[in-house]
Order: sequence, then structure tokens, then C-alpha cells
Amino acid sequence: PCCPGSQHVVALMTNYIGTFSAGEAESTVCASAENVVNIIKSELNSMPKCKSPNGGGSRIVAEIDAQLTTSEHMKMEIKNEDVCAYNLGFVRAMFEMAKSAAKHAGNGTEWNKLAKDFGKQITAINALATEHTIFLTNVRFQPPRQANSAHKKVPSPSDVSANPGKYSAAN
Repeated sequence: PCCPGSQHVVALMTNYIGTFSAGEAESTVCASAENVVNIIKSELNSMPKCKSPNGGGSRIVAEIDAQLTTSEHMKMEIKNEDVCAYNLGFVRAMFEMAKSAAKHAGNGTEWNKLAKDFGKQITAINALATEHTIFLTNVRFQPPRQANSAHKKVPSPSDVSANPGKYSAAN
């Protein structure tokens, strides 16, 4: 997503830090993932579009959906129909995007902690998938285009969470 869009993703996913932890029952994991995905999709689909070719939240949903529903293995197309795997994979992809956006936004202590917190959720999701034999498809995104120097004016994560999309490299 664009810079303001990345801030929306960070603000959105901050709400789900701590949602997943090792040792949870599979039914709990799957129900939590489904609830989170429903909320995330609703939020993303209502997110304003960026003024760039990167699109808005609906493009994020479409991109993740396309990668999670069809994958290639050994040059064969595989349709993935496991709802729990889809939902958990969607949440993991969003945490990965939020982690990347947080790392891109700034190099301060607060941003580094936030990126680590997103990383801990990714690790927990991977551990739960292994524990419950849930196959998760890896979703790939292009990394942000500019380095941290473009974001000298992006404030603390708490300011961004309170005002997602307000700050960009341009202001």
C-alpha cells in the first residue's frame, strides 16, 4: 500500500497483537482467525484508496486472497479450500505487511518494538500451524520502495495509530 495506507495497516494490526499464542486449541485458533479476518477485511475494504497505483485496502484483500486460494506446488496449481488455513494465512500475511510497514516507517525504539511485536505474532501463528498441522501458504509482497529517510516526519506509533493515514513522506 501507499504510505498512508501502510499506516492504516499498522494501526489496524496493532489491535491484534497478543491474539495468538502457542498452546491454544485448534478450534480456538481457527475461530480467532476467522473473527480477525472478518474485521480486517471490513476495515480494509472501507479504507480510502491511495493516490498511487498501489491501490487501497480492497487491493490488499484481493492480492492476499489470490495468493491464498491458489498456489503452485511442483508446477501444479492447487486450490486451497481449508478455511482455517486461509484465515490464519490471511492474518499472518497482514502481520507480515504491518511488520514491514513498521520497519519502513521509522528506526526509533517504539517502531522497532512494534515491528518485534508483529514478528512475535507471526512466530506464534507459525508455531500454531505446525502444532495443529495447518498448512499455511506464504503470501509475498513487494518491499516498500523508499528507505527510512523518507519518513523523518512520521511520528510515534501511538500517533499513527490514533491518526492513520495522516502522515506521509510528503508532509
